[in-house]
Amino acid sequence: MTIREAEKSYFPVNTQQSFLDLVTSHISYHKDEDGEPNLVFLSILFGYLEHELTVCRLSTSDNSSEPENDATKISIDASKNSSLTSDEERANDTNFPTLELDIVEGLYEQFTLMIKSQIDRSLIELTTRSGYATKLLCKRVSDVIWNGLLPSYHKDKAHIQSLFSYLTGRQLDCFGLAFVVVAACQLLNYGDVHLVVSGDHAWAACGEDSKEMVEVTWHGRGSEDRRGYTIDQSVTDKSWMYHGGSAVKCDRWMELVAMLTSINPSISIHCDSEELLSIQYQLMRLLYSQGHLNNYPMALGLLCELSESLQAKDLDIEDLHKKSLAVVQTLYDDLHVLPYCSKGHFCLRHQRYKEAIKYWAKAALVVSKYNYGKEDEEIYKEMIDIANDLIPQALKEDLSLCGDADCYRDILRFYDGICLWEEDSSTPVLHSWWARHFTFTIGRFQPSAKESIKITDSADLDTSISGEDGMSRRSSRGHGVSMSSPSASSASMSSPKSDLRSSADSTVSYSEPCSSKLSAKACSSDSKNPNKLQLHSQKMKALKDMLISGKKINSQAVGLLLTAQSQVHFVKRRSNTGDYSMEYGNTFKRGRRSKDFES
Repeated sequence: MTIREAEKSYFPVNTQQSFLDLVTSHISYHKDEDGEPNLVFLSILFGYLEHELTVCRLSTSDNSSEPENDATKISIDASKNSSLTSDEERANDTNFPTLELDIVEGLYEQFTLMIKSQIDRSLIELTTRSGYATKLLCKRVSDVIWNGLLPSYHKDKAHIQSLFSYLTGRQLDCFGLAFVVVAACQLLNYGDVHLVVSGDHAWAACGEDSKEMVEVTWHGRGSEDRRGYTIDQSVTDKSWMYHGGSAVKCDRWMELVAMLTSINPSISIHCDSEELLSIQYQLMRLLYSQGHLNNYPMALGLLCELSESLQAKDLDIEDLHKKSLAVVQTLYDDLHVLPYCSKGHFCLRHQRYKEAIKYWAKAALVVSKYNYGKEDEEIYKEMIDIANDLIPQALKEDLSLCGDADCYRDILRFYDGICLWEEDSSTPVLHSWWARHFTFTIGRFQPSAKESIKITDSADLDTSISGEDGMSRRSSRGHGVSMSSPSASSASMSSPKSDLRSSADSTVSYSEPCSSKLSAKACSSDSKNPNKLQLHSQKMKALKDMLISGKKINSQAVGLLLTAQSQVHFVKRRSNTGDYSMEYGNTFKRGRRSKDFES
């Protein structure tokens, strides 16, 4: 693949519109030719633009103390203020950087030479007889790129996810390395190598139908290098980092979407490039109209955020959220947590507090299907933010919720999911902060709301299920809480996680059918008594009597029960290292987008 002459004619690119015209032309040409986007070219181009609109402007701001610093702030997007005059638009274009063809073309040729000179497609260990890439090929490409990185740099930096940052600064983040590996394989004409992404990790798929999964980057704060490791069910099972084996496997156009979602418009903590936000939104809007976001829940969530922050009127944000949740439930076994969190945050920003708590409860239900590990830092931060900040904020903003039994039930479901997440995990989740905010949140509710809830546990439903169905579920693995409580000692011996994995709690789901006898009975039971709540975690079962009592909560007892060490179940997974043993690199954690937008 090369840069076409028609694309070269757009250079030098010195306005926002000319940049959009260039990328739109590229997309349209490859659509018409039934081809695929040139990932190497686009990664260099977008990295170049991001560098000019963020890093360079931050440097200019740091080196100047004059009031003219305000002039470096980005012009207001036309979708936000459509009444800009031509004079104002020309003034805005003066702030737009000039992108030169010589730089883009030079970097493109440099990367092409580097990859093709070091990877020999004819080697039988790199290419199968059918022409598919092997896992060793992905590892070899990753090695070539890895060896070009600086030996030491701050991997938490922003704006190092593109080929531009790699070729000009020898730096990449975790996602950037995986993406560049896939782009390099496209350059080598391996059409079977594709990007696979989860909420906080990325890897490569290769082989016939792209069925084989292999690590090509690092993750976490440890010192172990994953590159070359095989990713199979023993790795993905109950792991949020791999979305339980239901991560998003991209085609070439979805890889372009992934590249767009990785763009970071931040100039500083308090300032974003609105030009870059506008370009990101308009191109994602274009790809959405062509159907390339339909199977990508996280991209749909980002499009919602961009549309909301730019106050765009051409998209129905509610409909986008609905599509995101629908695709999670239909294509990804309802194993993606972040779309539910995103919908909850959206409801919070629009003062729909009760609905926000309901979606956060659903997010906790989904996360309870996983086992918590040290590398799940991002989702842990998300859940603790909801528990300690957002739920208290919602209750403070709408005092009527403190007397609402439905809201109280959803909050109990949220904490039940968190406690269940901890069960069978090798790392504890709950500590004193969780207990303190749990006590504070529960204590805000009126006695009438608490006493109206009838709590049951899985034992109550298990007795009505036939022996054959009971045998089909996992037997107990002894994951109760170490505490002397009548509720705990009488808890069900069946695994609550296996029940949740087969079917979600129908009272928390949204237009989801009951898919098992257990959930069907729960549906029937809850339809007769809407205030009935089924608990699954051992810790919440132990607190059952306190939760439905109108008396004042004993904070010390709650703290002791919640922070008690669960009888965790350690599972030693088999090694997938093969013949590879590499040094670990440091990890990179991209900052999450703010939940609050400026009005």
